[in-house]
Amino acid sequence: MLLKPVYANDRGLVDRPLTDVHSPWVPKEGVHLYHFPLSLDSQKARVCLEELGILWESRVILLIAHQQYSPAYVRINSRCVVPTLVIDGKVTTDTINMLRYLADRFGADTDSLQTSDDERILVDYWVEKSASLFIEALTYGYVEGAQKSFPWSNTNDSGKSHLAKVNLLSKLIEKYQDDDALKLAYEKKRAVTDATRNAIVTPTHMSAIVESTRDDLDELEQQLNSGPFGAGGWVASKDYSLADIQWGVALYRLQGLGLQPLLWGSDSKISLYTGKLFARDSFQRGVVEWLSVFRKVAMPMMRYKLSKALGLTRDS
Repeated sequence: MLLKPVYANDRGLVDRPLTDVHSPWVPKEGVHLYHFPLSLDSQKARVCLEELGILWESRVILLIAHQQYSPAYVRINSRCVVPTLVIDGKVTTDTINMLRYLADRFGADTDSLQTSDDERILVDYWVEKSASLFIEALTYGYVEGAQKSFPWSNTNDSGKSHLAKVNLLSKLIEKYQDDDALKLAYEKKRAVTDATRNAIVTPTHMSAIVESTRDDLDELEQQLNSGPFGAGGWVASKDYSLADIQWGVALYRLQGLGLQPLLWGSDSKISLYTGKLFARDSFQRGVVEWLSVFRKVAMPMMRYKLSKALGLTRDS
């Protein structure tokens, strides 16, 4: 039974992360983030950039238009996912890898997101713990007792959106069968998407995912009670760290999915922790300010459709 994201169980289905790798397909100067406003991992990347005070250029990839599958984007990130970080013509992929890269490269200048040797193992543990939550299944699957808020209120589609993606990827595999790189990327993404769909459409499977998530949140509550948080620190260190970026975004999504009553109490340490996380300026700029769905999603989508209709936009 699949209780964690597919990439956490079968890393063979996901290409190895790129770190500062030259690409002929990206801008040669500046910091650019290819992202989507509502994407969980994009939110993490934006919070990190804001926390470090980095000036960056937004390059929105419209997931609802399946731009993550366009050959032009897949040549940049063969995982067919957002976000992708580009700095001066070099590409970095995978959210955990990306955040660590940013903290190592820019954090020392502002004394931000720095972790002592004594704290690093614990920070890394909680980074991985958060990243292994199966939030995609919780977002798109039916969870009994959850009252999802906008924009997640219409995501209980019984796996239909994932099936549509599987079918689209199958067509792309056929279309690009003579391009080995694109074909392999689409095949791997189809396998990941289909495995996630199977988890979403099975009620007993979804119940087990909720239980697994509850266990992880119980462990988080214990850590907040016994760790640095009780002394005015954060989840795994005395200073705000990459683990807090991961958990801030994850907990915010779980709240939006109406899962908070099922996973942690309103009088728990987790509730105190979320208040502290969500109030941080970098979280407000990287997450909350990007949740204007009409301005950040609907308008770009309308512009994309118009350009497509006029033949001004190509996906390859």
